[in-house]
Amino acid sequence: MVDTQRFINKKAFQLTNYAAALVDGIIPSTEVDLYCWDTIEEWSQFTPVTLKVSPMESAFWYLLYQITFWNPKEIRTCPVLKSEVDSCIDFLRGDGIYPDFCSGIRP
Repeated sequence: MVDTQRFINKKAFQLTNYAAALVDGIIPSTEVDLYCWDTIEEWSQFTPVTLKVSPMESAFWYLLYQITFWNPKEIRTCPVLKSEVDSCIDFLRGDGIYPDFCSGIRP
C-alpha cells in the first residue's frame, strides 16, 4: 500500500515543475491537464490510512486545482493568482512557508 505522505512527496516535485513551466509559458495547458488527471487516477488506486491532511498535502491539492481550473494566461496576468501559485510552488519545494490561504482537499 502506498503511504499518503510518500505519494504527495513524490508527486509534489513533479507538480511544482509542471506548474512553474505552465506559468512561464514553457508547456501547454493540455500537457499539464494530462499530468493532473494521471495523478488523480493514480491517487484513486489506494485508500489513505488517515483522514488527516497535512499542510503539504493541502498545498499540493490546492495547487493542482488552481493550475487546472484557471487559464494559464489568467494565472500569469492576475497578481493574486500568480502569487498564490508561486507561494504553493515555493512551499512544496521547501523554499517557503505554508500559504495560509490554502484550502486544498483530496479529490
